[in-house]
Amino acid sequence: MAEHDSGTTDREIEALMRLVHVIEAEHRARPTSALDLRARMVIQLLGLNGETPILAIRRSLRLTPSTLTSLADRLERDGYLERRRHPTDRRTVVLALTPTGKRAYAAEKSFYRHLIDDSLDSLDATAREHVLAALAGLAQSQLADRA
Repeated sequence: MAEHDSGTTDREIEALMRLVHVIEAEHRARPTSALDLRARMVIQLLGLNGETPILAIRRSLRLTPSTLTSLADRLERDGYLERRRHPTDRRTVVLALTPTGKRAYAAEKSFYRHLIDDSLDSLDATAREHVLAALAGLAQSQLADRA
């Protein structure tokens, strides 16, 4: 396969693209999934980190101010999150999950648990650990780049 300046092969790029397509197709196939990708990303981020300043969410998810504002408005209207003042910096607004948002986050975790179990079921324990460690490393490096 051809390599590009980044050192990433076409095979690696195509594998990641396939993985993203599979995950999105699985999400769309869920009858209970009324949330779009960006909404799920906000809920996942808040579920992982707890209440989070809007600016940190924008940076982490690479959203424009207007996109995040309209998304937060919709998620707040639908009962998934609430806006609060930061406890120590009253100028800062944070987003936090409501009980409905926490249930949506739990459903997201369950979805990924089943997806991972189904995807990695054919691997032995060692290979499974390697795949999960590699995914965790990729996620960590991406998060570090956005800090």
